[in-house]
Amino acid sequence: MTHPIPLLFNSLVDNPLGEHKFIFKKKFRYKIILYLCRVLIVINMPTKNIFAGIGVRTTFVNILYEQLMKREFVTLADIMCIKRGYPKGFYDNNPKRTLSGEKFYGDLKKASSEVIKALELAYPGCIEDNGKSGKGKAFRYIGQEDDPLAAERQAIEQKRLEDYVAFCKASAGILPSSWFSSYFENTQLLLDTNREVESGASHICSSLEQNLTNIDLLPVFNKAITDKKVLKFSYQRFGQQPFELLFHPQYLKEYNGRWFVFGEADREPHQAYNVPLDRIVGELIEVNDVEYIPAPKGFYQDFFNNITGVTHEKDAKVEQVVIRTKTEYQHGLLLTKPLHHSQRESLPYGEYEDGSYGEVTLTIEPNRELRGKILLYGENLEVMKPLLLREQIKEIITKQMELYMIER
Repeated sequence: MTHPIPLLFNSLVDNPLGEHKFIFKKKFRYKIILYLCRVLIVINMPTKNIFAGIGVRTTFVNILYEQLMKREFVTLADIMCIKRGYPKGFYDNNPKRTLSGEKFYGDLKKASSEVIKALELAYPGCIEDNGKSGKGKAFRYIGQEDDPLAAERQAIEQKRLEDYVAFCKASAGILPSSWFSSYFENTQLLLDTNREVESGASHICSSLEQNLTNIDLLPVFNKAITDKKVLKFSYQRFGQQPFELLFHPQYLKEYNGRWFVFGEADREPHQAYNVPLDRIVGELIEVNDVEYIPAPKGFYQDFFNNITGVTHEKDAKVEQVVIRTKTEYQHGLLLTKPLHHSQRESLPYGEYEDGSYGEVTLTIEPNRELRGKILLYGENLEVMKPLLLREQIKEIITKQMELYMIER
């Protein structure tokens, strides 16, 4: 299909005083031809989407574009302050800190140039500056469109969606097959994924055992939480008889390869009642005559914040847990794979008067999951405090030693 702009351009040039003279007055004709030349250049010029990519430059591009759309003057210093989390005017109030001395200043300059160029290319004259030079130079967007590069930004969102779909296909080795099948049922994505798995073309897997009991209930509970539905089912603890539970599912959590659903229950403890999926027996029944009880906003974020795993033990409280590492390797491993999000290095690994070691400190509520993580490192970790946790670890190790003292 021939583009209409070149046809109009050729017509104006070949027959400037012909059939178009009643539309275009002579004094405007050459301005129109000049404008069409610019349009043709833009149409045929391969352009890069400035919002594409990851990293610091892309971050600066998005920040600058967002600030320009406020139609206020903005400087490069303003953009760096937003990126760094500094207050506006930080560089003016701190003369010893210069914008040009900041890390990534080169990326900021490149990003600003790309944004201004892209806006001017799309809508000539839409950017004005304040007439200053140097660090005081500022730009403002004055175009008519509220989001002039909306198409470019939407293209990036579309690409991210496509990347996510590609990841979902590749993640068939991570997600439980029943869960993956439930969400992508009757889609081409599921058909393509199954073919790739069967042909051995998948390239992501997990060491977690996915043949877990009732793992197919995961999407069911997820939908119940989304739709705010009350469920009834039988729950059987180890070594006990099953009992019926009226349950308001509110939160799903995986720990150590096992899935748990938390919610409001009709028995103690009513709030944050913990049900492992593998302990559910029989069918789930939807209860429509009971009003769903949602969790308070942010409840489960707070509930899990000070523990590792899923257990709050009776009378346990948040404490400073100091753990000593016995080898440099284990110290490094613990720093890259922390026991809890609160973990901080309190003593670098090195040579001290009483030996070679390092230390990390956790602000945490001790529970059986934490003890299990510590014991996993064997002789390479030592709990220094609190004393109660140290004694609990000592008791477990002593009992283990007694098992191996018996001749078999």
